[in-house]
Amino acid sequence: MKKTIEKENYLKAIYKMEEKEEQVTVTALSQNFRVSKSTVSNMVKKLVVMGLVDSKPYRPILLTPEGREKATAIISKHRLIELYLVKKMNFKLDEVHDIAEEIEHIDNSVFFRRMKEILGDTDIDPHGSRIPECNY
Repeated sequence: MKKTIEKENYLKAIYKMEEKEEQVTVTALSQNFRVSKSTVSNMVKKLVVMGLVDSKPYRPILLTPEGREKATAIISKHRLIELYLVKKMNFKLDEVHDIAEEIEHIDNSVFFRRMKEILGDTDIDPHGSRIPECNY
């Protein structure tokens, strides 16, 4: 997959909607990103071609196994970063989201494994969300 932040953000949004048991639709994604439905449709088509989502007319948009793996990694990184920032760097809860949004796109498994090692055995981020298991 040619990595782009925008594609990763779509995968992350779909994952989070599924996590909340919300139906993932073009309309829901359009509202989430505050963009037009045609913009969302174009991105969904790209993600379908890449094998990351399944989309059929009048059906919810679903992550494929490969799409779920990539989305899980992004979510896991984000939540791990937030925990690290709070626990080890003494950031406040309201300060960590935007920083994690930037760092989550780093593609360096050693970096994230080391961060997890430093934090020890934990699976909950500072906001109370589960950190998905991931090999990065």
